[in-house]
Amino acid sequence: MKAAFFALHSGLPREAPGDADSLAWALDLAKTPVRARILDAGCGPGADLALLRAKRPAARLEGLDLHAPFIERIRREQPDVTAGVGDMLAPDGVYDLIWSAGAAYGPGVSAALTAWRDHVDPGGVVAFSDCLWRTPRPAPAARAFWQQDYPGMMDLPGHIARIEGAGYRILGARWLGAAAWEAYYGPLSDRVAALRHDADAEMAQVLNETQAEIELWRAHGGDYGYYLSVVAPA
Repeated sequence: MKAAFFALHSGLPREAPGDADSLAWALDLAKTPVRARILDAGCGPGADLALLRAKRPAARLEGLDLHAPFIERIRREQPDVTAGVGDMLAPDGVYDLIWSAGAAYGPGVSAALTAWRDHVDPGGVVAFSDCLWRTPRPAPAARAFWQQDYPGMMDLPGHIARIEGAGYRILGARWLGAAAWEAYYGPLSDRVAALRHDADAEMAQVLNETQAEIELWRAHGGDYGYYLSVVAPA
């Protein structure tokens, strides 16, 4: 099943919702310097590294991810980025900005923020997105899906509490818009359709599950969303 999942995701531009507008907003809010040292923690195939380069062309960019094919792709397509296979919670050095789009849910937001404290330069910030409930009474289908995929998913008050509990203050935050979701789900939906014809049983199951996830968002996306937070050690 894991092989089918990565075959489906191979070649996609990104692995989580996000877009240039939300990234630019975070950089401006963070006052990220022109020659900043920036880490993309859990960088995936490097979509946000390319956006970061466009916004901060003189910055020193680093990407860190456990999936070696993603890192190989970044090294091939973005040779000016330092990309390495490794644990995003244990980078080498300190940074003006640690950026992480949709990746902190793996180790847990509290664990990620705690680990990154020692890697944020004085005056530096962490900008990360995480999926949260937007309503106390989500549709049963949405609750069932996320209970399986992300059982620790929180609402906004819980999210704020864990940020503060990890020793950070919130500089600003916003919900990602539909364009950020389409930037992820649009290419993924096209990929699902392209792989249908020759799919074996394992791949067919992965395709069906992925299509159901996309359709869930189109039907009940107002019940949950990715929330981008820009935070600094308190």
